[in-house]
Amino acid sequence: MKIPDYVKSQLKEGTCIVCCDEYVICMTEDLPKRTDVNIDFEIDREEGEVVLRNIIYDDPSNPLYLEYFVSKKFVQSISEKGEIEVYFVDANFNQKMKMNIKIDKDDIRLLKRELGIGG
Repeated sequence: MKIPDYVKSQLKEGTCIVCCDEYVICMTEDLPKRTDVNIDFEIDREEGEVVLRNIIYDDPSNPLYLEYFVSKKFVQSISEKGEIEVYFVDANFNQKMKMNIKIDKDDIRLLKRELGIGG
């Protein structure tokens, strides 16, 4: 996976960024312990932008939170795929893990409404 320089310059430990309007890159050493678990979605607004939060219940007493700003192009992309690809990288941008998060039609509809996208 090639990470563009503009993403590398913004990505810091403990953060996630949408890359190339297609997938999410998270720089963290806190990797999900399991990928076959429940994942909740929260949609929020910060500074006029839409924030998507994935809550991964890999450890029920300490779920993993991924939070990132989303764009219209990203939401269109995940709408077509029906999932969000998340890549976990270390501080040197080496891929440690990939996780596909299924997203249902209701969550997509909610995201589209927040972003003012028809359909």
